[in-house]
Amino acid sequence: MKEIKKADILTIETLKLKIWSMFDILRSESISSEDYHVLLYLLSAYKDGIFNLDIFSEPRDLKEMLKRDLHKIEPNLAKQYLSIINFYEPIVSRLSLSCLNHIVKSLSELDSRILHEHFPEIFDSILFRIAQSQGRFGGQFVQPIELTRLIWNLAELETNSKIYNPFAGLASFSVFIEKNQNYFGQELNQKSWALGTLRVMAYGISTLSKYVCDDSILNWPSNSDKFDLIVATPPFRMRLSNDYRELNPEIRTIEHFLIEKGIGSLNQQGKLIAILPQSILFRGSHEYRLRKLLVNEDIIDTIISLPGGLLYNTGIPLVILILNKSKRNPGKIRFIDAKKFVEIKSHREKILKDKELYKFMLGNENDSDVIRFISNEQISEFDYNLHSPRYFQKKIEGVKLGEILEFVRDRGTNQAITGKLISIRDLKDDKINFRLDETSIQDDVIARPFYSQIKESCILLAIRWKTLKPTFFEYKGDAIYLSNDILSFKVNESIIDTAYLINELHTDYVLEQLDSYRLGEFTPFLRRDDLMEVIVKLPSLEEQRAKVQGIHELSDKIKKLQDEINALAHGKSINQFNEFASLKHTLGTPRQNILSYAEILISFFEKYSIEETAKFNKSFKEKTGTELISIFHSIKHDINFISEILEKGENGLILKDYELSVVPLDAVLKFVQQLCENHNYNFVSSPPTKINDLGGEKANSIGIRLNLFLLKILFDNIFSNAHKYAFEKKPFSTDHSVVIELGIAEEGFFINILNNGTSFPKNMDKEKFITKYKTSDVNNGTGLGGYDINRIAEYFESEWFLRLNSDPFFKVQFNFWFNPLPIK
Repeated sequence: MKEIKKADILTIETLKLKIWSMFDILRSESISSEDYHVLLYLLSAYKDGIFNLDIFSEPRDLKEMLKRDLHKIEPNLAKQYLSIINFYEPIVSRLSLSCLNHIVKSLSELDSRILHEHFPEIFDSILFRIAQSQGRFGGQFVQPIELTRLIWNLAELETNSKIYNPFAGLASFSVFIEKNQNYFGQELNQKSWALGTLRVMAYGISTLSKYVCDDSILNWPSNSDKFDLIVATPPFRMRLSNDYRELNPEIRTIEHFLIEKGIGSLNQQGKLIAILPQSILFRGSHEYRLRKLLVNEDIIDTIISLPGGLLYNTGIPLVILILNKSKRNPGKIRFIDAKKFVEIKSHREKILKDKELYKFMLGNENDSDVIRFISNEQISEFDYNLHSPRYFQKKIEGVKLGEILEFVRDRGTNQAITGKLISIRDLKDDKINFRLDETSIQDDVIARPFYSQIKESCILLAIRWKTLKPTFFEYKGDAIYLSNDILSFKVNESIIDTAYLINELHTDYVLEQLDSYRLGEFTPFLRRDDLMEVIVKLPSLEEQRAKVQGIHELSDKIKKLQDEINALAHGKSINQFNEFASLKHTLGTPRQNILSYAEILISFFEKYSIEETAKFNKSFKEKTGTELISIFHSIKHDINFISEILEKGENGLILKDYELSVVPLDAVLKFVQQLCENHNYNFVSSPPTKINDLGGEKANSIGIRLNLFLLKILFDNIFSNAHKYAFEKKPFSTDHSVVIELGIAEEGFFINILNNGTSFPKNMDKEKFITKYKTSDVNNGTGLGGYDINRIAEYFESEWFLRLNSDPFFKVQFNFWFNPLPIK
């Protein structure tokens, strides 16, 4: 890629900012934000001299104009423009003449020399910024340049190499093509292909190359075509439809198709390099047979494991899989754990330090935490499981769980039965209080095959999610029934003390081993055979019991100190209560009066249809955007809300008074939809319509820990902030938008609240926003809103971020992340 002179850097950055500011022009137009990349189309056409400042002085058909004026430019470039006109013309036609004139005028003010000399870098900068701002909701997949560059370096291509890029996306791999290299890319999605074509044009890709809108699966190159490199980032976890399965019924996923077809299309020195989800390394059935074949034929060269968060459109962990028909290390697979080469800039932004990683790989450094060479024989001993963490375990002196635990076999029947069904939420996650309290669990009707019957004392271990929650069950004559994600084991107490074992299962060295064996991207799980491989340290029984006794004594001391603190606080709370009781009594009458008047007005408007009233209500709605009766309902709701807060106590909003529970994700979705539909602010709030990547039964079986009443307070504070500041002094308008996004990513469950109004002042950040009594405007607000948002989020154990001015469309974004939990 072209080097940039230091003298031009500032000018280039200024030019990028000018282009970025043009997106503000599009915000008032009737096009979706997903189509804002039309600006890149206009930018490209302007740079290539197809139109100028005067072109939109009167309404014209852009499609016809481009066809007529394409003779001005180089023929191959003209042909590429002609191929995408039909896609972009409908978007351009929805832009007003004033908008087009404004854009072209802004383009004409750009530094022409800088634009032409550095157009590829400028184009990609805007493209990547759009992708980052829209994230996984942007609709188009843009691969970070660091990933592309690493793969291109690993390919080690000769000058005249032939490269095939199925599932090409935005032609990410084409940007490194050299003059005499032959590139062939296919992309099925028309929008991605059109934007990718602009990118190919921006880089002036060699005429030897070809990038087409085509189906890679149905139109894979013929068997006679052999390539030096096949490179791809296929759609993740996408199952082939029945139309595709007719080609080969044994192939179920796109990843499987790519690997199997790709191997057959490589020449004798060829490589296949693909970015895939890590689940390809351990999934069973057809993919197990594929891994076995690849290992036994010694085709797998390198497996590079990468953490989630490197791609803009998904947060799942990744793997770079390198297949090589001419390996340098026959009989071995090189595993790379690349997490130490990832820079974490924020929860949503992680950057791969690809140059450092590539340099490390070239040096063949002996760092057992990063690189391991594993023989094919050892892979076969692990039953062809290629999940990298298991090959990076540290050596620990001790005993395997399989040597001290005996699996308790089910002694149930195949009939439905009434009893206590134990789920993961019933288990304990406590080193001290680890006994199962089955008396608190209600009897239920349980049907096979959803339970196993236990009639002996044992420890219970959760094999799903991220903690074992080791719990001891003492059998006293009544059986319990376990859900399928809990295993039961009898402890060999002649070797190990049960209390000691449970404490060890909470230690860091054991948790690291468990993490290395866990599989699954969103709901991680352990296989029983892997669990039995976990090693625990085994001192003598006397030492084990002494350690447990020490833990109990320390716990007792901490409890006594806490009791003393609570006793001191109790005396202070009595005086506070007396003062607050007086205040609550004083406010009682006016609160009740407002509530009564609101109910009278609601009753009047609902029961009586008077012509004058109806006319007034219609006029009121036209001017304010809401009905008068909705305001009365809102007043009633808010007074009840104030009353509920006052009833909770003298300290106002005491979070611990609101019990947390695991709320199913579909219930969260429904609740947020209701919040969006029932408010009287001066903006439109778009209710979320789905939880992405999650549906059906999972939405009922997975939840997040929160309190819905507090969640409403959190939303109300954010909505109120938008009402007061983002759309300050503006009447209701459908152009004022607050967008809610709910979804699933590798990091967990997220709730994003975005608005397209005015951003916060330049000196405002999250730290200032959450400071009690601190506000950007001393004459408007107390600053308590941000303070309450933060403490509610912390009470929910939610990690959250305030993003300002990172998106041209939604300049204020609240991002909340939650850990998903199982529902009983």
